[in-house]
Amino acid sequence: MKYLIGIDAGGSKSELKTYDLSGRILSEIAGGAGNPAINLENTIHNVVSLINKCTSKLGKECMLISIGMASVETGNYAELIKKYVEDSCKIETLVFNDGEMACKAYFQEDDGILAIAGTGSSCYVQKNGQGEMVGGWGHILGDEGSGYHIVIELFKEIIYNIDKNIELDNLSVRALRKIGGSSRSEIMNFIYNNEKDTIAALFPIIAHCGENGDNHAETLLNTAGKSLAELTSTAYKKMRFKGHITIGIKGGVFHNSIVIRKSYINELKKQLKSFSIIEKDISATRAVLHLYSNKRL
Repeated sequence: MKYLIGIDAGGSKSELKTYDLSGRILSEIAGGAGNPAINLENTIHNVVSLINKCTSKLGKECMLISIGMASVETGNYAELIKKYVEDSCKIETLVFNDGEMACKAYFQEDDGILAIAGTGSSCYVQKNGQGEMVGGWGHILGDEGSGYHIVIELFKEIIYNIDKNIELDNLSVRALRKIGGSSRSEIMNFIYNNEKDTIAALFPIIAHCGENGDNHAETLLNTAGKSLAELTSTAYKKMRFKGHITIGIKGGVFHNSIVIRKSYINELKKQLKSFSIIEKDISATRAVLHLYSNKRL
């Protein structure tokens, strides 16, 4: 049976879906992180392992693999990963930045802005069939509004309060309980000796507290929503759009926090005159259907 493989690889996890040529999902597999800027060796291992699991069940008649991967535009990562996968799996492979591939899944060739907020944050803008990344500079230079950034902002407030002998609130106590301690060494060990995805994994605690009326969590989440709206507005202006624009929202930060979504939309209303939101979380893996169709034309 002929089929297609789409892979969405990010800082926290990877998702593989297979489709028949009519677009029906055949199988889904989850795997480890896929960001070569964090760990190239692990990224290649995780992606190839996913593909091998898939082909061992469905056979070798895969017609195309499409991979969307965080940070792959850095250096020659895209070329390296494409070559390694094709040499290892003997299947034609296309490798894109994760934002670009997700944009194809949301808009095909139409104009649009895809706001992405997961472990990291970015916007991918598509205009006249051409795409460009805005934001997405990584956790050292930016990533405001991302799960990682929100957690770091919380810990900055925690250590400020510890140094000032200010009593910690419920949210701070819950976060420290989750990492297993509140001492200087325990906090520093968690922040400096874990990768981004492990740190960002504390975001659901903040989201849960925010949905239940915790003022501290709500402040963090509202600030994140405004930052993501500002990034989206910057993308709109940079590409010189005029009038109405379609915006897709993608990633666990958006889809696990009502507070962030409300803050994001309210701030966008202040900055853009006319827009519509695709709130459905469309899998970036679906882009492989569009890419295969275009390849056949």
